Amino acid sequence: MYKVSKLFRINSGFQITAANIVESAELTNRILSDLPASLQPCIDFKTVSSVVGAVFCESLASKTKSIVNPIEKGHPDIVPPEAAQATEAELRNYPKGLEVKSTVGNVTQGANLRAGEQRVSQLTGIT
Repeated sequence: MYKVSKLFRINSGFQITAANIVESAELTNRILSDLPASLQPCIDFKTVSSVVGAVFCESLASKTKSIVNPIEKGHPDIVPPEAAQATEAELRNYPKGLEVKSTVGNVTQGANLRAGEQRVSQLTGIT
């Protein structure tokens, strides 16, 4: 169980409340639970964390009237709606927004793993 402060509110170019985060996490859980179990052995933990992050970002953006950064390598992950008018170069490091991080499997710090590489043998825990 997580402890949630109902008073939590930040402005990252758009308002984010504790309720927005909780609702987005619950929606993310519902969406992911609809995926077939047969999918899990086919993808590694790094890919799973990417899917979790992408679904959560989309959910939170819809609840906060913001947008997911349309640039794959853009930062931050969620930006204010006016960022839709920004150039690709501006979206790479937009000055307002929220960066979202998610992880599923823990590995030893400094492990030299490439994107998409299986991490099962390197896991020290599941988050």
